[in-house]
Amino acid sequence: MPRQRTTAPTRRVAGVDVARGLALLGMMGTHIMPLTLTGSHGTEATWVALLFAGKASAVFAILAGVGLGLLTGGSTPHSGARLGSDRRSVAVRALLITAIGLAAGSLDTNVAVILVHYGLLFLIASAFLGLRLRTLWCISTGWLLLAPALWYLLLPWVQTHVEPATAGASPGLGDVLRPATLLADLFVTGYYPVLVWTGFVLLGLAVGRCRLQLPPVALAFTLGGAGLAVGARMLSDQLLASHPGAVQALGAITRDNGLPLDAALASGRGLAGIEATPWWFAISAPHSSAPLDLLHVAGTALAVLGVCQLVAMALAALLGGVGEALLWPLSGAGSATLTLYTGHLVALDLLGTATAGMPRLGLYLWFVVVALLVGIALKWAGRRGPLEAAVHTLSEAAAGRSASTAH
Repeated sequence: MPRQRTTAPTRRVAGVDVARGLALLGMMGTHIMPLTLTGSHGTEATWVALLFAGKASAVFAILAGVGLGLLTGGSTPHSGARLGSDRRSVAVRALLITAIGLAAGSLDTNVAVILVHYGLLFLIASAFLGLRLRTLWCISTGWLLLAPALWYLLLPWVQTHVEPATAGASPGLGDVLRPATLLADLFVTGYYPVLVWTGFVLLGLAVGRCRLQLPPVALAFTLGGAGLAVGARMLSDQLLASHPGAVQALGAITRDNGLPLDAALASGRGLAGIEATPWWFAISAPHSSAPLDLLHVAGTALAVLGVCQLVAMALAALLGGVGEALLWPLSGAGSATLTLYTGHLVALDLLGTATAGMPRLGLYLWFVVVALLVGIALKWAGRRGPLEAAVHTLSEAAAGRSASTAH
């Protein structure tokens, strides 16, 4: 007798995939394009830094939580035996993504690969799948507000007591043999400290429990997210502007690291040592783990998701299938981010020497075109990306159910 399905297929939310596609292109941009340039006016942050630095990866993490929310019931979360099978499925996904991340981290790319941290975030989030929406909002908000302070207190202790304290640009297969260093890097000292970034995936999980298909909900995320992003950045600017001593102290640190303060705060580069001063609490800089930056990028992610969902719904309502097809390049790429993210890392490794003299913008545009064409092809064929298909099949098998459409 054929095995019965334990879950019904769910329709993908187009705006989520479009936002994922944008986040993917943003991360590619930060990996390929320079974040600062030195010209006649000194060293300044580039447009890539201003648009994508710190934001693209945070959107990526928040949308991971959104995907988990949709995968496990959306606005009607699973419970009982189905919740148990969901957790087994998510655990296998986490392990597979972590394994892919460790392999990718061993490539010669000079990229801070997020996949190992991403897998760990999945595993942690699985413990929160059964919570109510209001509880999720409270926990995620509290985490984003309080975890940075805990990170601030733990960082010097970890740096003093773990040797070496980080795994470098990103964890690789060899770091498994150094468990203390690997755990320190993943949770505290790395580029994406899970202690802090758990707040992002929990926020995404709460968003995934909302009814994103309703225009008022998407509009609320757009306006609320934009207000949060702008408010956090304005508060940071006001705090620094009203305390000249802060600007002097922070500027001295970034100049020692080779960058003026404005370029460092916009790009996230040259910030080493800023976490040793209490003025760290006043900044909003990419990958600083500062509270105001977490609020800024969280708001940005919510606004991006809201806009993408509104656009997707508007095109579908006005043009039907044609409107949906117009979004295929981004939504297709967004439905295959694991494949495309890993693939672009492999390409950067294999083509590093051949493309060394190529203009960075030209190289980036080639990667963008390929990613969008792959997205169109996958949508046309109605298929997942190769890595997505493998992870999905194995995780569903671990949960004891047949494959179903999922995020």
